[in-house]
Amino acid sequence: MSVAPPSRYNTNLSKAQGQVPETLELLELWQSGMSALELRNLVKETGALDRSSNTRVTDVVSRGFAQRYLIEDGQPASWLKLLAQEGLSRPALRQLMFLYTARHNAVLYDFLPQVYWRKATSTAGEVTKDDTRDFLERAVLSGQIHPRWSDSMMERVTRYLLGTLEDFQMIAGNRHGRRQTTPPLIIEQTVLFLAYELHFRSVEDGEIHSHPDWALFGLSPAQVLTLLNVAATNGHLHLQNAGQVIRIEWKYSEMKQVIHAITH
Repeated sequence: MSVAPPSRYNTNLSKAQGQVPETLELLELWQSGMSALELRNLVKETGALDRSSNTRVTDVVSRGFAQRYLIEDGQPASWLKLLAQEGLSRPALRQLMFLYTARHNAVLYDFLPQVYWRKATSTAGEVTKDDTRDFLERAVLSGQIHPRWSDSMMERVTRYLLGTLEDFQMIAGNRHGRRQTTPPLIIEQTVLFLAYELHFRSVEDGEIHSHPDWALFGLSPAQVLTLLNVAATNGHLHLQNAGQVIRIEWKYSEMKQVIHAITH
């Protein structure tokens, strides 16, 4: 089944936000089978990450990279490394990093559909610090932040939640406490990667288009079906949509084949 974010929120984003350039650098260093500890030691030995402090290296590698990409025997790291080596565009790589970052930071996973995309489609198209803080206060009431974080930590997570979105180029810089949203259009390669990844996680064909991961990109089930039809037109799968019954014939039998199709 698909990765489900934890039900309670943590403060990891205060230690490791989007870290897009850091992830690309770590992917170059990392080799299949390498543990987080081995990667951290290699970073220190090579002086990577701009010779960051020991604390910073630990945060970036252990709280960020390892939790997002070294899960499931390092499959996400292996796939992203291969995609980067095969020349996938930086915007597409950034969208996939965003996907894994959101999956493993429940506070971000929930914030996107509940706040970000509502604000992105509003007339003003802005996300404010107050919007973010209100979201966290509601999370306290719902039990997703328990026990309640200190005021200083609530402030830090508020700031770093918005900072993470800025790292992924989903909001503009801070202007008087307001952030203009810059909602991304999901890239075709991202659609293909995510659809097949969900399939290989044993998500049923009829549930692929309604999986909550798509909401991270602001997509409704109907919009996902449209995108899957495009993938079908391009020969990557065969889609049968007969009202309530959706069947998909998958062309590729493993992610390496998907990655080859994406990058060639």
